[in-house]
Amino acid sequence: MHKNKVIVVLKSLTPDEIRQLDKFVRSPVHNQHDDVIRFFQYVRKHLGSGERALRKETVFEQLFPGEAFNMQQLHYIGSYLLKVVEEFLAWQEWRKDESAHQISLLRSLHQHKLEALFEKHFEKAQALRKQELRQDTNNLYHAYMLELERFNQDRLQTSKQEFRLQEMSDSLDAFFVAEKLRNACILLSNQTISKSSYDTGLLAHVLTFLETHELLKKPLVAIYYHAYRTLEEHKNDESFQALKKLLSTYRNSLNVNELHDIYIFAINYCIRQLNSGEQGFMQEVFDIYQMGLESNAFVQNGIMTPRTYSNIIMSGLKLHKFGWVEGFINSHKAALPEKQREGFFNYNLARLYYEKKNFKQAMPLLLQMEYEDALLASLGKVLLAKMQFEQQEIESLASLLQSFKTYVLRKKLPGNYQEGTLNFIHFLAKLCQKPTGPNEQLRADMVETKIVVEKEWLLAQL
Repeated sequence: MHKNKVIVVLKSLTPDEIRQLDKFVRSPVHNQHDDVIRFFQYVRKHLGSGERALRKETVFEQLFPGEAFNMQQLHYIGSYLLKVVEEFLAWQEWRKDESAHQISLLRSLHQHKLEALFEKHFEKAQALRKQELRQDTNNLYHAYMLELERFNQDRLQTSKQEFRLQEMSDSLDAFFVAEKLRNACILLSNQTISKSSYDTGLLAHVLTFLETHELLKKPLVAIYYHAYRTLEEHKNDESFQALKKLLSTYRNSLNVNELHDIYIFAINYCIRQLNSGEQGFMQEVFDIYQMGLESNAFVQNGIMTPRTYSNIIMSGLKLHKFGWVEGFINSHKAALPEKQREGFFNYNLARLYYEKKNFKQAMPLLLQMEYEDALLASLGKVLLAKMQFEQQEIESLASLLQSFKTYVLRKKLPGNYQEGTLNFIHFLAKLCQKPTGPNEQLRADMVETKIVVEKEWLLAQL
C-alpha cells in the first residue's frame, strides 16, 4: 500500500501536521467511522516502517483480525480517510489566512442576521487590514471582499441611506488591475520560453486606463506595471530602474511567492540586455539575485530549484566573485531537491574550479557523471570538453565528442538546448581540425549560427 493515495499524502505531512490531523480524524464533526480512526492510527504508527507493515493484507488483518481479506472493504476505508485528510488540508490553509477567516465569519453572521456581531467583527477586520503590511494580490482581493460583505449587510437595513460603494468599486479596480498585470507578466514570460501566443483580453484597456489614473501610485500595481513593461519592450531602462527601486523599497512587505516571480521578471530583462551585448547588466543580475536571497524569495517550501541555484552561481562566476560563489555552493546545497542534490552540487563546484583554472579538481567531478537528468549530464560533458580542449587533450576530446553527439541525439533536451549543444559539438570538432593561424570562415559560421551553446567561449578559442 506504499503507493496508495492516502499513504502518499500522509508521508508528505510534517510530524506536527500529523498530530493535528489525529485530532481532526477523531472529531465526529469530520469523521464518524471508527474503522477510519483505527486505519489512520495504524498507518501513522508504521509510516516509517518497511513495505511489509503496510501491505494491504497486513493492514486488513490488523484492522479486522480473524476476518477473510476483503480488498473492497479496505478500499472504502482508505477513501474515507483520504476525504478527511483532504478536508484537513483545506481547513489548515483556510485557518492560516486570517483575512479569509474573517470574511467567511462576516458572511455567516450576515446570513444569521446577527447585526451586532457583524459590526464588531467588521471593525476587527478593518483594523487587521490597517495593520497588514503585505502588498500582494491576495491582500487586495480580501480588501474587495470585505467591502462587498459590508455592502451586502448595509443594503438590508432600511434606515441606511449611504453605502460604501466608491470604496467597493475602488478596491475591485485595485485587485483586478494588479492581478491582470501579474497574469500578463506570467503569460509574456511563458510565451518567450514555449513560443506560444496568448490572448491577453482586456490588458490593452488596463494599460490605457492606468496612464491617467492614480492606481499607478499603489506600490503593487506599479510593480507589476513596470515588470510588464520590461518584459514587453526590448529596451526599457526607465521601467527597469523604476522596478528595481520599488522592489528595494517594498520587498519586505511583498508576499514571498509573488516576490520570487517579480525578481525573475527583472532578471529576464537583464538577460535580454546581456544577449544584446550590454555586459554591464551582469552586475544587475547579480544584484537582483542578492536581493532575492536576502528576502528568501528563491527558496520555496524549503526547496531551491537546480536552475535557480545554477543561475545564481553563474552570475557570481561571471563577475569573478569566487569566494562568494564557493560559500553559496556549500551553504545552499541542502536546499536542492534530494534526488538532484549531488549532481548539481558537483557540477557547479566543477564550474567554480574550471573558472579558477583548477582543472585537476574540476575534472574528477565530471568524469564520473552518470546522472538521470539529461540536461545536467550534457552540461557536465560540455564543461569537460572545454577543459580537454584547453589542455589540448585532442584524442580524449575526439572520443568524448563522438559519444556526446550520440547521447544528445538519443535524448530529449529542453528548449533550444539540443540544437545548441549539437552546434557546440560541431564547432568544437572543427576547432580541433583547424590549421594554425586565423580562420575567418569558421568564425563567420559561428557568428551566423544563432543557437550555439558556449558560443562566446568558442569564438574566444579562435
